[in-house]
Amino acid sequence: MSPQMQGTPQDEHAIRAAAKEFANSWNRNDIAALAACFASDGDVINPAGRVARGRGDVEKLLHDEQNGVFKGSQISMTQTHVHFLKPDLAVADYDFEVSRVRGAGGKETTLKGLQSVVLRRDGDKWLVVAARPMVPTPMPEPHR
Repeated sequence: MSPQMQGTPQDEHAIRAAAKEFANSWNRNDIAALAACFASDGDVINPAGRVARGRGDVEKLLHDEQNGVFKGSQISMTQTHVHFLKPDLAVADYDFEVSRVRGAGGKETTLKGLQSVVLRRDGDKWLVVAARPMVPTPMPEPHR
């Protein structure tokens, strides 16, 4: 087993900046800026299982979400781990919280979840290649 590759402090800072840009874009409801956080070949599978492949499809998914249940919502993200696979490729894990989500009947709720993101360096920026946000559900009781 090879040791985990270390990223440079600049790369780690840039990855944190990428997450901050995503959150800021979400909180401004700026769909174009959200989509720009993704590589042209980036993809996402949202917690409901909807798949979007390529920046255009990702932008459509984000548009639908930001004009639906997430309209007016606010997100906060905390990076919990980053693992460099190669000097220009990393996996980052985040805890996230989305407040002011509109559920059935317009009732507000808050979603808390986890997200794993694969990022690839593109010049001095890191862009999302794959995002997998999830909202944990309780496991069933074991059969006895």
